[in-house]
Amino acid sequence: MLSKVKKEVETVTQHEKKPVLSLKIAALRNERNLTQKELAEALHFSKQEISNWETGLKKPRIGAMYRLADYFNVTISELLDERLDADQIERTARILASHLPSDLSDEELAQITDYIDSFKHEKA
Repeated sequence: MLSKVKKEVETVTQHEKKPVLSLKIAALRNERNLTQKELAEALHFSKQEISNWETGLKKPRIGAMYRLADYFNVTISELLDERLDADQIERTARILASHLPSDLSDEELAQITDYIDSFKHEKA
């Protein structure tokens, strides 16, 4: 059963998740209560460019990434960090839980929970 869960997690994260960089740009913008238009104006980009980055349609060029990092006071490494954050882990776990059979044994459920929790520990 655990191998089935691992495959499901892989499928969910590949198809349901935006690129991490896209999520981080949106999160940093939202933390500052900025609209896409306000961020675009502050960094001298178009609102469409910001939207494309946040939806994952396009990736910012390296010069734009430096401007984003400087503006948000983070490093390029932090922008590009591929580790999942707690919200992404929680969302994936909820999606996965909706697909689990109801007749799981306590042992199987414990193995699955430990597997999901391992992602949280990787972040630390």
